[in-house]
Parts: sequence; C-alpha cells; structure tokens
Amino acid sequence: MEIERKFLVYPEHLPKLTQGVKIIQGYLAETPSVRFRIIDNQMVIAIKDYYSEGKRFELETPAKMINWEEIVKLQQLAICPPIVKVRYKVNFQDLIWEIDIYQGENEGLITAEVELPSEDYPLVFPLWVNKEKEITGDLRYSNLNLGRRPFSQWKVSK
Repeated sequence: MEIERKFLVYPEHLPKLTQGVKIIQGYLAETPSVRFRIIDNQMVIAIKDYYSEGKRFELETPAKMINWEEIVKLQQLAICPPIVKVRYKVNFQDLIWEIDIYQGENEGLITAEVELPSEDYPLVFPLWVNKEKEITGDLRYSNLNLGRRPFSQWKVSK
C-alpha cells in the first residue's frame, strides 16, 4: 500500500532541477485504474485501486520497449488524451519528492508528490512546497482527469 501526499509548489522557490525524465502517461481503464507510462521508449503498466484519500494499492511492471507506431496505437486506445510531463526527483529530509512539470495542454501546472513510510510520519516541508495547497484529494489534479480536462481549460480561479 502506498501513502502519498501531493501539493502545488512555489515555482520561484524550486531548487535547480536537473536530470528530468519525460513521461507520456495515459489510461486504458478507470476502475481499477490501468495506466501506461512511456519513458525513453520503455513502457510500464500499472494497476491501481484506491482505498481512501492518499492510500492505494499499486502493482507496476515494465512491459517492453516500444516504437513510435505502438505509442500512437496506445494513445488511440486510451480512454482520454495522454498527458506529458517532466519528472524531477529531489531528496529532502530523507524523503524523495517527485516534482512534475506538465507540458502541452497542462503547461503551467507544477506539482510535488511525496510517498510517506507511514500515515503518521512527521512531514517537514521544503520551502518550495505550498503546504496550504495540498491537492492529494482534489480529483481535478489526478493525471486521468488532467487528460480529460487539462489545466489550460480551467477558469482563472486555479
């Protein structure tokens, strides 16, 4: 079981980010969630089932190297347009924070997610995490919903 929390960030306070990984991510089914990720032409399939806010079961397995024609076919099979983001990993206080900088229709959105070892783990926030803007339970920010209704289509009150 995973215990994760997700937040918006203060972009102006982000550390220098290096060695980001471009991710194309789409969904083949919603419940349970069947997700594909393509990173450097390597496909990973994940099945996720949610228990409650921030807690879920996840089974992830590498699938195979994939070529451009197969990427196009996967995108056609997806239940919504795939999202594109660049992921950076930052170590802070013995935890790995994943910073996702979204591209395409979701450009302008930057999130930070951290996996906790336990529900009661005392989380210390880096300066660049907006702890007042936790989005863990906000379904608008799920990657599936960002494919369905991209950030660029939201009203000004983001």
